[in-house]
Amino acid sequence: MKKIWILTLLAVWIAGCGTTQPTKEYESSDDAVLESTQPAGVIAQAWDERHSEETGTIGIRSITVRKTDLTELVSRYLLHYIHEKIGLNAERIQMNEADSVKLAATKNKVNGIIILKIKELKIFAPDARLQATEVNLMLELTVFDDSGHEIYRRTVKRRYEKNADAFVAELNTDKFIEAAMKDALKQYVEDPALRKIIAKFKYGTVGGVIAGIF
Repeated sequence: MKKIWILTLLAVWIAGCGTTQPTKEYESSDDAVLESTQPAGVIAQAWDERHSEETGTIGIRSITVRKTDLTELVSRYLLHYIHEKIGLNAERIQMNEADSVKLAATKNKVNGIIILKIKELKIFAPDARLQATEVNLMLELTVFDDSGHEIYRRTVKRRYEKNADAFVAELNTDKFIEAAMKDALKQYVEDPALRKIIAKFKYGTVGGVIAGIF
């Protein structure tokens, strides 16, 4: 009865809002959360907090991933993921830990700020042509509301394995990192607590109610 009552109120609320322009409908995906009827904006930023740029070895070759390169790669992928898979408009601004999140949120008039910290990245394969290449990635995702207050924080550690001769031949670590990133971000969007926050960003208070029911 509670669900029916709330859904009835929702139908009445939508009917009273007039006609809205539909947004692009994305293909069904395990990564999808909800479809938005109104654009919502967030700031998204990646920070590299690894202690060293030395990342591992593939065979006898050492791998080094510079912090600037990794931050750029992860930030681009994060923006793409938020827009294409979650359905939120996202932008990136120059911001570091010394900056005030509250000031950034209010100054840019966004619904929230998403900070993804790279805590660990290790890539290793004794012999990638005979054995899978292993990627260990640890991320910490923090979400702030439009006032700059922290409303979500979670650390996810993922282990990804792939037999990929082509990647190894080119030492294309970007492909390994993106694959591990996709796997880790799926863990976040499947979190009910984060789904509820995303729904609020997209739909307002009523979105949080819907996410809480289902």
